Amino acid sequence: MPVDVKITGQRGKDSTVTEAHVHPFDTATGKHVGLVTLSHRFIETEPSTQFFVNSGVGAAMNQDVSFGGTPEIIHNGGTSTEWTGTALVGAWNFADGGRISITSANDNDAADFAEENTLTINTNNFQAVTGNIDLTTYSEVNNSMNMQFNLSGTLTGNSVDLNDYIDTTDFAQQNFVIPKLDLGLSTQSVDGMTLTMNRAGGARPTASFDDIQFEETGIPLIFNLNVKQGQKFHISELVFAYADALVGTLSDGTMPALAYDQILGLAALTNGFVITRSKGGKTLFSATIKTLGAHISAGAIPDNPWSDGTNTFVTLRVVFPDPLIITGDVDDTLTIQINDDMTGLLQFTAAARGSIEI
Repeated sequence: MPVDVKITGQRGKDSTVTEAHVHPFDTATGKHVGLVTLSHRFIETEPSTQFFVNSGVGAAMNQDVSFGGTPEIIHNGGTSTEWTGTALVGAWNFADGGRISITSANDNDAADFAEENTLTINTNNFQAVTGNIDLTTYSEVNNSMNMQFNLSGTLTGNSVDLNDYIDTTDFAQQNFVIPKLDLGLSTQSVDGMTLTMNRAGGARPTASFDDIQFEETGIPLIFNLNVKQGQKFHISELVFAYADALVGTLSDGTMPALAYDQILGLAALTNGFVITRSKGGKTLFSATIKTLGAHISAGAIPDNPWSDGTNTFVTLRVVFPDPLIITGDVDDTLTIQINDDMTGLLQFTAAARGSIEI
C-alpha cells in the first residue's frame, strides 16, 4: 500500500503554503508514482500582431488567382483527351457516370493514369493540379489519399495527401487545388500519375474523382507569418477582416444582413482558401473555407460588423484555447492559400495576435 508523504513549505513570507505529495513504488501495480516536479525557464513576452503576407502582394488577400490557359487534362468525365486509368489494386471504376470511383477500399488500393498519347508533359509549363472529389464513406483519422506523378513508371517529385487540400468532413462534391511545388515538381517531365488509398482501420473508404488536370495559368498564392529565426510566436487568435460594397444591415437596423453562404457580397468560393498548420514536414491540421457560414461552423466568432449604408465591414475571430506556438524554423508554418478570384471584396486580410518571446 503506497504511503502518502506530504511536504509543506513557504514560497515567500506573504504566500500560501505549497504542498508536494510523494508516493513510493507501488508493488501492486508496478508503477512508480513518486514526486513529480515541473520547472521551466522564465519567459518574457511582448504583445504582437502579425499579418499573413505574400512576398509579391503583401497582406492584401483579395487577389485573383483564377485558373486559365490550356490545361493538360488527366480526367474530365470522358469528354476530352485524357490519361488512361488502370487499376493496380482494388475495385476501381473508371466510367462511373463520368467519374473515377473506388469502392470499399483496402489499404494501399491504387490506380495508375498514363498519358494516352505517350507524350511527356513538361511541368515547367503548368502551375497547379486541380480536381474535385466526392467522399461517400471516409474518416480522416483512418483514411488518406495520396497522389504522385511518375515518368515511365519511375516516381517523380513528392507524394501529397489529398486530406491536406480538402474538407474531410464535407461529403458533397468539392474541389481541390495542389500547387505544383507541393508535388515537388518544377521543370520535371511526367507521363503518369498514381492515386493510392490508405486505410489504418475502421470502415473501408469510398470516394470518387473527376476534372483532374494540370492548370497552365493561375498560381495559388500562399500567405505566411514572418516569424524571425529563433523566435517563438504564441498565437492566441486569428482575425480575418472583410469589407465589400454591400448594404449590410436590415431596414430596422436590428442585426447585420449577411448571407451565410457567401463572403459578404462574394458568392461561395469554388475552391476555397486553405488554412494549414505544418511542422517538421507534416500537416497537423488543414481547413478549407468557402463561405462565412463555413468560417463560423469551424469555430470563428463574428465581430465588429458595421455598414455605412454602402459598404460593410466585418471581422471573424478564431480563438485558440491554448496558444498555438510558431517558431522561426522553415518547417514550422501556419499558412493561408488563396485559390480563387477574391477581387470582388474591397478588403480581405488575416492577422495572428498573441505574444513574441523576447
